[in-house]
Amino acid sequence: MTANPVCLVIPPSEFLLDERVFMPLGILRVASVLEGDTHVEMADLSGIENYLDAIKDHARASSASVFGLTATTPQLPAATRVAKVIRSVRPDARIILGGPHITLVNAALKGEQKRGIESGRAGNAMGSLSGLFDCLVAGDGEIAIRLALDVGSEKLIDADNPSSPLFLGSQDLNRLPLPARHLVDVGSYHYAIEGERAMSLIAQLGCPFQCGFC
Repeated sequence: MTANPVCLVIPPSEFLLDERVFMPLGILRVASVLEGDTHVEMADLSGIENYLDAIKDHARASSASVFGLTATTPQLPAATRVAKVIRSVRPDARIILGGPHITLVNAALKGEQKRGIESGRAGNAMGSLSGLFDCLVAGDGEIAIRLALDVGSEKLIDADNPSSPLFLGSQDLNRLPLPARHLVDVGSYHYAIEGERAMSLIAQLGCPFQCGFC
């Protein structure tokens, strides 16, 4: 076990009618990996109206030296506000961003670089995120998180390259622990199938859908 605990943060999804339907399994999988090394705190801000006050109080009281956030694109405004609040009360802490938004920004930046575009939308977005966070993790976070915890790591950790050892394969999906659902209030989530309480799961790598919001 490492000495310093890690706090993982689920930002609110203010664009949803009910924020507590599907718990975000990506960051819970990262949490389950980290639990083998250190104590993990989970700050689930889904559906919390005064979430900035909540994270400010939590950050002040926490002994965590690292705060890791996940964010889809619609969550990014809230995630940046959360990061700024953490920074204001814990300037000593390392703040990491992972999740779908930074993964898509990184992929778009690669496309711009291939086309020789300088100062494009993706490049500008990457620059803004680099200024807000100490480390950015694009792609799979389960293995990459250990690199992200290192203060000497690169600003951007690209785990979205299939040739990288950080890129998950089917064997990794079977080998790694299940999402750490015990770190969130499962009973407060309202997902049901035909009237029966249910939970989502990850049964494959990648996504078969093409949702524009992700």
